Amino acid sequence: MKIPSNFDLRSLQVFVVTADQGGMTQSARVLRMTQSAVSQIIAGLEHAVDVKLFNRSVRPIVLTPAGKILLERGRQIIKDTQETFRETQTLEQRQLAMLTIAMTDSMSAVVGAKLYKALQEISGYWRVWAGLSPYHREEFLSHNIDAIITSSDVMEDVAGLDRQLVFQEPYVLIFPKDYKGSIDIMDGARDLPFLRYSLRSAMGLRIESQLNRLRLKFPDVVEFDGAPSHTMAVAEGVGWGITTPLCLLSKAELLDNVQIHPIMRGQFSRHFVLLSRENSLGQMPEKIAEEARRLLKTECIPLLYDNWPWIESKFSWNED
Repeated sequence: MKIPSNFDLRSLQVFVVTADQGGMTQSARVLRMTQSAVSQIIAGLEHAVDVKLFNRSVRPIVLTPAGKILLERGRQIIKDTQETFRETQTLEQRQLAMLTIAMTDSMSAVVGAKLYKALQEISGYWRVWAGLSPYHREEFLSHNIDAIITSSDVMEDVAGLDRQLVFQEPYVLIFPKDYKGSIDIMDGARDLPFLRYSLRSAMGLRIESQLNRLRLKFPDVVEFDGAPSHTMAVAEGVGWGITTPLCLLSKAELLDNVQIHPIMRGQFSRHFVLLSRENSLGQMPEKIAEEARRLLKTECIPLLYDNWPWIESKFSWNED
């Protein structure tokens, strides 16, 4: 269908404001126009669509059925237009006024500062938020967060998201440095207790799910909310656990005090993705994910290779 030549976005905006304000007098005040000018624009819009949008026989004026349809669609059109202008202007300047990016604690500890250093020019002000992935969901849906680098599935049911895979890492076994017992995950007869991650975290939920799948039950002794405290407890010799290379690197100074081994039976892994709203940041999500991947692959993860060369082959970088 051909769009009438006298149908324009400005007229649509005046109509939406008039409908929302409940009258032309109020609309004129908000738009800083005369009531006569508002009336003429509305009349012109009605002529363009060839249908009455307001029932003027009652006071205050009310929308006709056609007017209700145009209002619903018109609000979204105006919103999309304003967002398009904002994105065009900021991306043309190649810098966002502010970028809020959330990460898991381990990702933030290992790569957060490096990512800012490498890409600081894309935003005038960065906010790097760390924390448990499940608690980022509400902030993202409230538009308080622009992008999330997460390993959890808390956003799987949300439509309209751009998803950029960053990398995939294995879960591994971690023991105190002087431990000489069994390193088989299926062995439940160790003298050392199993140290858990909290079920408040995506990490803890994923590990417990795998243990249940393997029908492994370890006594409840202690659980830790974060990777640094979990790694420190193992380094202190109080127990063993399941963790990931990224979590180990968040407390890199303790690497000489622990030993890590692959899970030979019941192997599992976690993948990190960068999530953002579709068409909201242009090519920046891809750029951020690519740089995070580069930093992890070339600067961060290699710190583990000297002591545990077998681990290099356990990563997937999605570069094919």
